[in-house]
Amino acid sequence: MKTRFLAVIDRKRKSPWFALGVNLMAMLAMTLVMRPSFETNDDIVFAEFGSGLRGVKTPRLVFQNYILGLVYRLLYQVTGRLPWYMIVQYAVLVAAFSAVTYVFMNRLKGYWGLYLSFILLWVFGYESYIHIQFTKTAGIAAAAAVLLLFHVITSEKFCVWETVAGFLLGLTGFMYREDQFFASSALMAGVGIYFIFTLKKRFPGKEWKRFGLCAGIFGMLLLAVDCTDRLMYKNPQWQEYQRFNNLRSELLDYGFPDYESNQTLYQELGISREAYELYRTWNFNDPDKFTTEVMEKLAEQKPEKILSGKVIHSFVKRFPGDVLQQKAFWIVLLLFVLWLFFGKKGYAAWFGLAGELCMLGGLNFYLYFQGRYLVNRVDVGLWFSVCLTMAWLLADSVKEREKAKERSKGKVGALSVPTVSMEKISGRWGPVLCAAVLLIAQSFWYDDWRLTTREIPKARVSQRAVLETIGTDKEHVYLAKSGTVSEIVCYGPFDPMPENLLDNLYWLSGWECRTPGIVKEMREHGVTNPYKDMIENKKVYLIDDNIQLTLDYIRQNYDKNAEAVFVKTLGNVDLYQIQGSVRE
Repeated sequence: MKTRFLAVIDRKRKSPWFALGVNLMAMLAMTLVMRPSFETNDDIVFAEFGSGLRGVKTPRLVFQNYILGLVYRLLYQVTGRLPWYMIVQYAVLVAAFSAVTYVFMNRLKGYWGLYLSFILLWVFGYESYIHIQFTKTAGIAAAAAVLLLFHVITSEKFCVWETVAGFLLGLTGFMYREDQFFASSALMAGVGIYFIFTLKKRFPGKEWKRFGLCAGIFGMLLLAVDCTDRLMYKNPQWQEYQRFNNLRSELLDYGFPDYESNQTLYQELGISREAYELYRTWNFNDPDKFTTEVMEKLAEQKPEKILSGKVIHSFVKRFPGDVLQQKAFWIVLLLFVLWLFFGKKGYAAWFGLAGELCMLGGLNFYLYFQGRYLVNRVDVGLWFSVCLTMAWLLADSVKEREKAKERSKGKVGALSVPTVSMEKISGRWGPVLCAAVLLIAQSFWYDDWRLTTREIPKARVSQRAVLETIGTDKEHVYLAKSGTVSEIVCYGPFDPMPENLLDNLYWLSGWECRTPGIVKEMREHGVTNPYKDMIENKKVYLIDDNIQLTLDYIRQNYDKNAEAVFVKTLGNVDLYQIQGSVRE
């Protein structure tokens, strides 16, 4: 006899509110058990631009769409007491995972849609809710949107709200990071191939028109959002910054030309060994010496990537082993085994699988060739797409097998169809499978349990005290080297960031250090070139963990008689002032 609880699930399992409720509870449970943190510095910079922590308030976030930045700014204007950047990102993630639950609860009988959602959450919820990074969010949202739109296209009845939800979710993924959006969408190729091969068999002409209509409208919406973003960066200052940022990415993300092999070029550009060490460790904010013209010449000197048999062989040799290291691979394997047992293995499904494998290998080879291979924040979105594709093939082929079984009943001489179904075993083995995956997940959840990370809040408070001391000293300007002080170790994702607290602290590093807003703020504090303007400037303190390297650079380029004077130790960082001959 079914319990009242299961009876409620039976009645409500196809409702979007049920999917939303399940995922809200799962998110809350995971964040109560584990301690969320930012995976990279990028997200906290976006949050700062929204909240105004560093005095700059702008919706131009460079890597995220202007419209999304505008949403942050409007919310922070309502109240700066709430961590809106994280609230919005969590809302998008909950919506994406809810869409997945909703689709599979509607495509699978019994409770398997719920079980599959939980299994996916144990891996991808962990990566998204606990190790937060906007590129992951883009990939998760993109894959979920494509899944939902395919559900709309292949459903018996066209549903307007499902279509609108798919569009909004997809646009949000695009606004978070367009490169990841396209990569994750491309890795839903297996679903698309399966759809094409089953089109003539299952769908009348109106379904094909539905596909074209959805694709056309969605494409126009993406174009509109993209054009809006591009228009916001048309002024000369932002154009120059984007030129700088592209070159910065080429050199810092993919590596400088080797100094010893290109010593003549470096000398011609006025870059000493000390300057090279500073620049390649991100302390490049010298607008007089490390100009875009210098960066262009360095980028041109990098050896051109050549596609060769050796490169392909190297990738093919290591790719299988790398795949086995991916946690999500074992989810894909589990879904594949379930498909072998319960799904109808027609040619459409095999072609879909083959296409998906080819796309996975092709995208990974592209990343390998470009030097961005095995970057976790990228891989999470890619593997989520692969898992959703495999789950779609499983759900659809199970449905086809059940239809074949129904057709075979009562037919003499009909092909025998096995009677074991996913629905029949879901009550017993579904929860067992979920529990097993959950237990296995503790092997990587453990490091983020609140019990094992209980010292982190104390450390954050201690580090935050340093930043707050700096922020309250408005009589001085603080210039920080890369890695000396960092907001990411001071503020958790949900910690409030006081407005204008750090409007007197600037880093010599980071993609944001030459954005027009930061440059303007620095000029208002009398700093145009940090390395030059700190000399004989009583208002400027330098936070440095390798003062001799900085001093050598200043002596070589700005004042040969410069000396570093130790001021004091603040927390775990040392403060210096630079004395020199004459300050121009």
